[in-house]
Amino acid sequence: MKKIDPKELINSRFAAPLILLVICIMAYGLLIPTLGYYWDDWPYAWSNHVFGPGGYPDYVALDRPYSAWIFMGLAALLGEQPLGYHISALLLYWACAVLFWWLIRLVWPDHEREAFWAGLLFAIYPGFLGHPQGIIYNHHFAAMAFYLFSLVGMVKSLRSSRERPLWQIVSFWTIPSIIALLISQFTIEYFIGWEVVRVGLTWIVIRDLKSQEPGSSWRRWLILLPYWLVTIGFLYWRVFVFQFPTYQPFFWEQDFVLKDWLAQFLTQILDADLFAWRYAIPKLSNGSFRLWFWGAYLILWFVSSALAFWILRLRNENKQFREENKPKNAGCFGIQTLGMALLGSMFAGIPFWLTGLTLDTGSQFSSRFSLPFIPWAVLLLISGLHFISKIRLKIVKMMITGVMALLVGGSTAWHFWNANVYRNDWIEVQGYFQQLVQRIPGLEPGPSLVINDMRSISLYQDDSLTAILNWTYAPDFSGGEMPYIMQYLSVRIGDEIPALQPGLPIEHDYRSLNFSGSTDKIIAVYYQPGGCVRVLDESDLLFLPNGFPEEMRAVLSLSNLSLIQSQTDSPATPPLHLFDLEGPDTWCLTFEKADLASQMGDWEQVITLGDEASKQSLKAGEPSEMFVFLEGYLRAGRIETALEVSQEMSIESNGLLDDEICTLWWHVQVETGMDMSPGFEIYCELQS
Repeated sequence: MKKIDPKELINSRFAAPLILLVICIMAYGLLIPTLGYYWDDWPYAWSNHVFGPGGYPDYVALDRPYSAWIFMGLAALLGEQPLGYHISALLLYWACAVLFWWLIRLVWPDHEREAFWAGLLFAIYPGFLGHPQGIIYNHHFAAMAFYLFSLVGMVKSLRSSRERPLWQIVSFWTIPSIIALLISQFTIEYFIGWEVVRVGLTWIVIRDLKSQEPGSSWRRWLILLPYWLVTIGFLYWRVFVFQFPTYQPFFWEQDFVLKDWLAQFLTQILDADLFAWRYAIPKLSNGSFRLWFWGAYLILWFVSSALAFWILRLRNENKQFREENKPKNAGCFGIQTLGMALLGSMFAGIPFWLTGLTLDTGSQFSSRFSLPFIPWAVLLLISGLHFISKIRLKIVKMMITGVMALLVGGSTAWHFWNANVYRNDWIEVQGYFQQLVQRIPGLEPGPSLVINDMRSISLYQDDSLTAILNWTYAPDFSGGEMPYIMQYLSVRIGDEIPALQPGLPIEHDYRSLNFSGSTDKIIAVYYQPGGCVRVLDESDLLFLPNGFPEEMRAVLSLSNLSLIQSQTDSPATPPLHLFDLEGPDTWCLTFEKADLASQMGDWEQVITLGDEASKQSLKAGEPSEMFVFLEGYLRAGRIETALEVSQEMSIESNGLLDDEICTLWWHVQVETGMDMSPGFEIYCELQS
């Protein structure tokens, strides 16, 4: 039996795409089974649940009317489960990396080594943090893949011009690549700036062909014409027909300052092209994660770096990469790739710069604007490494291999770290709704749940939470007026919520759906990690949790808890086929049940729950959550237990709740007429 040679295997024909697939799986695939939906994933998933795949054309008509095809196709194929969308997003991004590797090989056929470098760095580019947003970025990755294929097809057409009849070239490459460009541009406008690079790539290929076959080359330039016609047609439709239904060109605004815009322009290019690579530097602390995860992160960093180093060494040892087989255009490659990198970077951000959107590679939300920069950030780095590699020292070659390996390993581990941020947010949001359905088993149609800004659930907008809310409380909703909505007070006040006054209409467009409500149907919901979900009204003003935002106080007077249905034949349940976190008996679930019972005046149930929590040694994360049990014990006349709870609350809050505790003792004594002696006097005298 013939022994397999690793060097031969690594340098085989299909090795590069398979290596890129392995790297993509290591970077983006390891935590896929633990991920859910995020940001716009939820509204799109809910739209599919309500209307099926056929509802997407209406849903996306507002901003990208020709993008429905990708959502419809994937929804028909994958259904509602998140897993399939995460896998398809990984595969589509891998396809983009392979297409970019292929493009570099076609444009610079004598630089197989650098093409492989480019594919690797594209696959793990650390400046884009949206990979776990499965549904949404299937859309972006598909458009990117089509655009890259249009570039590949154009170059193939040019290079095949001497080898095949014209009809074959047009049929096999030109027409498919033009169709791919058409699909990409009308799907999403992110990559429109790449058309400028198309001209540069055409010049490089024609120049190379002319060096091999001297003569006139002007006819070859005609290959650009159909691509330009497609682009001009798209721009005309986008600017003059469809216009700007969402983001507006900000240079039309009166406060536009050219100098500030140029400064932002340069800053964002530097962020995308250079500073983004800083995330490949290993983290030396576990941050907010548990130590076991930090250990897994370091192991992945080491393994992926070592694997990349081994692969690069074996490929570098291939004779076609050796210095003695120096490519004919070696002197031009560095200059050409540098030029393409700068040209691409200057125009990549056009759709965002014209509308005032800011790129930030450190943000899971704003890093999406780095997508069109990825090829050119990679080429910029490749050109630098190529120039260094011309130094004929073995240690330099080893250093470049080491740098590449560390970039690949560090970025792979960084994406693993980023995926864990998403995983934690998914756990947090599941816990949020599991608590919410305990506190609100049923809900009359029509209310707006006004919520505070939740930094702990930073990967979900209120539109995201609205989708989960409706899926939970109206699972059979099939269209019409949207029954429920969640609204961040800080975002919606003065707009969808005109003011915090009774009797005002609340109108909220939700793409193809609409919510119509009133400030008379508001429910105030507050959440801060460490504590439980709180459903509040003006009766809670004296017993609010520490750090409660001042701007939320005005909502409490409008909060109408009578909209909550405590007794219902079908209690609300989150979409359990999507929620994979079971709800154990925790303090917060016990608190939510007790808080609902207190609203209904069922103090016997409150006491029962309080006693069970005490037996199970469940502890409040936020001392103010114990007020409901303190009131229950006071109303039941269990003075000694109430005194113990009061003292525990005082200790846990460092005395900050002492006045409120005494107020509650006094309030219950006045309302019930019971004699709270000697506990009331003992406790309040101790505090005084």
